[in-house]
Amino acid sequence: MMQNVADNLRLARLQQGYSQEVLATRAGISRRMLVNIEAGESNASIATVDKLASALGLSFVDVVRPPSLSDKARALPLRIWQGEQADSHASLLESLAMPGKTLELWRWQLAAGDSYHAEADAPGCQELLYVLAGQLQLQLPRQQQTHVLQAGQSLAFALDQPCSYHNLGAEPCTFTKSVLMVPHQDQ
Repeated sequence: MMQNVADNLRLARLQQGYSQEVLATRAGISRRMLVNIEAGESNASIATVDKLASALGLSFVDVVRPPSLSDKARALPLRIWQGEQADSHASLLESLAMPGKTLELWRWQLAAGDSYHAEADAPGCQELLYVLAGQLQLQLPRQQQTHVLQAGQSLAFALDQPCSYHNLGAEPCTFTKSVLMVPHQDQ
């Protein structure tokens, strides 16, 4: 997937006439990080890839899909994240681009005892998560809140803050995330 990101970012950046410095500034990341991402030498976070996509006026799926696919429907679902444990992974199931926002549907699974730490997204981004199996602990440090959700429970919250997802149980925890993304305001 990171090679897809590298190829798609480089192509889009060149098509739009941006230098690496200009794109890095627009996305709010360092030029060095962008150089490493375009070289396929950096495992960029989901939030960083989203910032770069937004800075180019693209959707997240436009950046992560294989460059040879022109029809994004053929590219989905697409595994975006793989944890250190085989039972920990996330797949983008669908992405719907609308004027000024994108709605994404994700399926996540965390192995027993595993965690995922997410960076903050742009103000206005929202998430609705629903636990399908297992027990999930969500930590929202800025608000000093911890939520423990069982199978069948859901929670909506703002993504303009870092958050952490933890599987507290002995079995894999599976959940869906519906994410409403809005462009970063620094463009």
